[in-house]
Amino acid sequence: MSSLKELFNGHFMMGNIISPHDFKDEELLAMFKHHYNTVTAENAMKPVHITSAPGVYHFEMADKIVAWANDNDIKLIGHTLAWHGQSAPWLNRKEDGSPITRSEARANMETFVSTYVGRYAGKVYSWDVINETFRDGDGKFSGNWRDYLRRETENKRAVGHWFLAYENGADKDAGESGADYVFDVFYFARKADPAAVLYYNDYNDEMPVKRQAIAQMVEQINEQWKSHPEYDNRLLIEGIGMQGHYNHVHTKLENIRTALELYSATGAKIAVTELDFTLGSDETPSNPLSAEESKLQGQFYSDLFKLYMEFSSAIERVTFWGKDDGASWRSWGSPTLFSSAGKAKEAFHTIVATAKGIRLKPDCPCVNRDCMRHGNCDECEPAHVSRGGLPSCKRGK
Repeated sequence: MSSLKELFNGHFMMGNIISPHDFKDEELLAMFKHHYNTVTAENAMKPVHITSAPGVYHFEMADKIVAWANDNDIKLIGHTLAWHGQSAPWLNRKEDGSPITRSEARANMETFVSTYVGRYAGKVYSWDVINETFRDGDGKFSGNWRDYLRRETENKRAVGHWFLAYENGADKDAGESGADYVFDVFYFARKADPAAVLYYNDYNDEMPVKRQAIAQMVEQINEQWKSHPEYDNRLLIEGIGMQGHYNHVHTKLENIRTALELYSATGAKIAVTELDFTLGSDETPSNPLSAEESKLQGQFYSDLFKLYMEFSSAIERVTFWGKDDGASWRSWGSPTLFSSAGKAKEAFHTIVATAKGIRLKPDCPCVNRDCMRHGNCDECEPAHVSRGGLPSCKRGK
């Protein structure tokens, strides 16, 4: 089977997620090493699994992932440091849920980040430093990214606890606000591991208001960093992570293109960090996919990767969020490249064809044939791409 990391070598790195229990499955690990050269910890490196109380840390699961990635020369992505979800309450709030003070929150953040990131300094290639700090915005962009940060919510879900804590004691006359935690967490991460590439990560990041807020935040934080006494001639936020949890109803490629243009203009790198594409819904699941749904999914992935290749000078990596449909957190929508049985789906084969510059005809019998990995066949047409000529093969070889 064609290797994804080899197919896209020269464009961007390829990745997927892993958990400690996966290390018992030798077949899965072999598949992972065949296809991917980056790995993200699915859950084991989220803050709630790392610390439970001041001075209390749990590194056992993270240690296993770090060791495996380094032993196998696979670049590890640390996910994540600051998030409104799956974080230990002690970091930014009291037992009753109310925010601690700004100074307490800043001290806790520095302790947590320096302890955690420092432990793995030189062993983690990149960190998703902040995850999903923006709420979805409607209407027209206000012109100020701070207006879209998570704060209090009526149903107490997705509360921006870091914002509320930093707001509690902020000197407004001096220009302080709850938004200041954004700079601080990136700054503490840079201090803890100067070699790591630091990313901001979010979902729905292709939507108009949110993409403008993210881009402006990245530009302004990086500008603020330039005047800092410890400025190191690098961007502080070096990358923007586009999660890529897409679906057949709402996702528009033109929105993704506009976001790629906007983010690349900031000077930061781009990573696709949690890619999947669902059909159906929770109420009407599509697992397994029908023949028509398989074609629809395959076409989307093909078009998407053509777009990624167009922006490959800005995109550092593409990471799928799920090794197969059965293991996916959105398994109801069959979102990955592999079936629950681990077999390559039409989506996989269309991506392979895209990487090799093959334009598959609608009823090409090679969609599920190994001969496709040799190049084009007499049922397909080589596309005009910059990757050079392709060897030919005969159908059925």
